[in-house]
Amino acid sequence: MRGIAGSLRYTGLALLLGAVGAVPLRGQDPRDAQVARAFNEFDATRRQQLLMSALNPTSGPPRGAWPVGVQLLAQTLIEDGKDSAAAVWLRWAIRLSPDLQPDTVQFLPAVIAAYRAARDYVSNTRGSGDSEAVTTWLWPSQATGEQVGRLQISASGQMPVGVSVRGVGPIGAGGSLPLKPGSYQVSATMSGSQELRVTREVLPGVTTVLEFRFRTAAPQVATRPAPPPPPPPPPPAKKKGGFPVVLVVAGGAGLAALAVLALGGGGDDEKFGGVTFTFPNP
Repeated sequence: MRGIAGSLRYTGLALLLGAVGAVPLRGQDPRDAQVARAFNEFDATRRQQLLMSALNPTSGPPRGAWPVGVQLLAQTLIEDGKDSAAAVWLRWAIRLSPDLQPDTVQFLPAVIAAYRAARDYVSNTRGSGDSEAVTTWLWPSQATGEQVGRLQISASGQMPVGVSVRGVGPIGAGGSLPLKPGSYQVSATMSGSQELRVTREVLPGVTTVLEFRFRTAAPQVATRPAPPPPPPPPPPAKKKGGFPVVLVVAGGAGLAALAVLALGGGGDDEKFGGVTFTFPNP
């Protein structure tokens, strides 16, 4: 370990200057100083504690010496025989900062290989549910050396009907589970919504908090169908022949006079001649 720490110490200054040399000292991120101290720390456990504090995402965005600290922590764990722990930290860092790039000059080939494996894992476990799950972390104020992390489901916002951790079991909203460091698939369902699945990393000594924000379908307003239009009026009946002229005789007297004329009665034949009505054949 002394040889490892010595090599880290001698290369640390150049590495740190290359990463954050452009940052003015007056506005330097305190996390940069923590990474610099970690380079000069002989004890691997103390170095891990310093780096864990420097990687706190609640202290600011992942920039400056933050990417350097991630890879330094991975190298420290790999050289200490904790490859699986290094893989979890790298997966977490890549999921948090997809633009993270490895430093192939300053770090060991084993670190670069671990980074590439972690990048492939994160790429294969991304899903549509990632955009509907907000992840935050409850970071310890100081490193305690605890080797177990926690997964917590937020009780704010929309409440899922059920949440389950694959290989572990259900977890209620607002509840938390102690878990070994690793990557876990979490499924959440809500009434009327599809199931969401996300993969998240649980880090040692850190509580990972998941809040699901389901997309609700727009309410459908029931509309009454419009009544059918009234039927068109029937076409006028066609006349089958008929009288060319309609004669309307009003009153009994008119009808009687017409009968007299037609029959030639009612008086002297000399005074009244015959009247002939001609009708067209039907």
